[in-house]
Amino acid sequence: MASSYLPSVIARLSASMRSATQLDGEGLAAFRIAAGSILVADAILRTRDFWLFFSPTGIFPPGNLLAYLEPGCWSLNFLNENLWWQGTILATEAIAGISLMAGCYSSLSCVVAWIAWTSILRRTEPATNAGDFWMACLLFWGIFLPLGNTFSVDKQIRKGGKRCATCSLAPAVFVAQVLVVYLYAGISKLNGDWLNGSALGYILSVHDHGTWVGEILGSSKMTTYLLTVATLCLEIIGPLLFLFCGNRSIRRSIAILFIFFHIGIWINLSVGIFAPIGISAWLALMPWGSGSSPSCSADFYQHRSNARLGQYISPIKDIAVAISFCIAGLSLFYNVTTKPGTRSYWASVAINAITLEQSWGMFGDAGPQEQWITGKATLQDDSVVDLLREGRPFCNVRPQGGFSSLPNHRWHKIFWELPKARQAPLREAVAAGIVTDWNRRKPTSKAVRTLEIYYTQVIHEGKGAAHDFPKL
Repeated sequence: MASSYLPSVIARLSASMRSATQLDGEGLAAFRIAAGSILVADAILRTRDFWLFFSPTGIFPPGNLLAYLEPGCWSLNFLNENLWWQGTILATEAIAGISLMAGCYSSLSCVVAWIAWTSILRRTEPATNAGDFWMACLLFWGIFLPLGNTFSVDKQIRKGGKRCATCSLAPAVFVAQVLVVYLYAGISKLNGDWLNGSALGYILSVHDHGTWVGEILGSSKMTTYLLTVATLCLEIIGPLLFLFCGNRSIRRSIAILFIFFHIGIWINLSVGIFAPIGISAWLALMPWGSGSSPSCSADFYQHRSNARLGQYISPIKDIAVAISFCIAGLSLFYNVTTKPGTRSYWASVAINAITLEQSWGMFGDAGPQEQWITGKATLQDDSVVDLLREGRPFCNVRPQGGFSSLPNHRWHKIFWELPKARQAPLREAVAAGIVTDWNRRKPTSKAVRTLEIYYTQVIHEGKGAAHDFPKL
């Protein structure tokens, strides 16, 4: 009895997995449009600190940055240090985003978008977070998907073709890429502060990663306890249920739940564009039709003129996806089993060359702590200001608003990471770049004479939530 039941269960699970890895054309179109919007928004947002981040005399001088980056990292931005070239790469990102939104030469646009995104990511890597790397992964896998087969200029030009779900190796890998982010993040949270329900109470502090909305939400122990437990359950159970549940309605509900999860992150945490990237990923995975769509090949070669070309291209694509998937798996293996910085040289080259880093342990370590950064600058007129907060009077206690009082999330990321050992070679360059940027925008009387950057971390043992921390 048991021996006959097991094959039935395996067959049912296999069918559920095949169903979960069939991506609807509407979902791919939604992802394409959302990803294009993110590219445009990112290019616009980066203009706020364009000189500071991209100038050779800014906070990331190319020489220091190249010494900081791992083997295999590349960027078109390194071909020329002039600002006009840096601006060209940023404009290329925006143009590729617009082209993706329209679905015009979608595959080519995705290639260009991935190249531009990776180039900018490497040029500003000390100011990037997991969302930037996740987007690089999604764009890379998107190259192998038929993004332009629904609601696109490509579709209008091609005219014809039936509605069907994409079923091949590429969409399966895309789905795996999305789900592994949550499983990795959830498993990394299986520790004391997450299991006892206090982790989010600490994280929502503005002296950690919280916004002012998150600070308010974090004032309720019961709310943060429930949200901590719910986050842990969603990140571990949600991906497994999505993968092994054959019901499209349930998978649609899971996708919607994750979208609302990311909206909550967007409102309550200072994590840049991580939340919109997560939303775009789930738009691709969501089953859009009321019933199961007939499956067809990932390349959608519907016309006779393209059929012979498809016979040659499809196997090449599958081989490229398979090799890339193995490289991504290698990254995942190293991140799970070894300490950072201990993987082999050639493994790093392979992983970084296609930007498939798989380190997703976001917020795995949370504790009763708060930290803040200040930049004590003495100006030529003897005034003392906080250079990290647009020159407001310096205060030697923890700044009101914490990290949220810095200009934007990129600054938050830089100074959150700067105290770590790996960032040590960048510290003087970051300080010098900030001073240079200030001096070029201010009159001589307001020029910086000295700058001291202070990072403070305080551990509050025995406190159940951030609002229990004593005033300092």
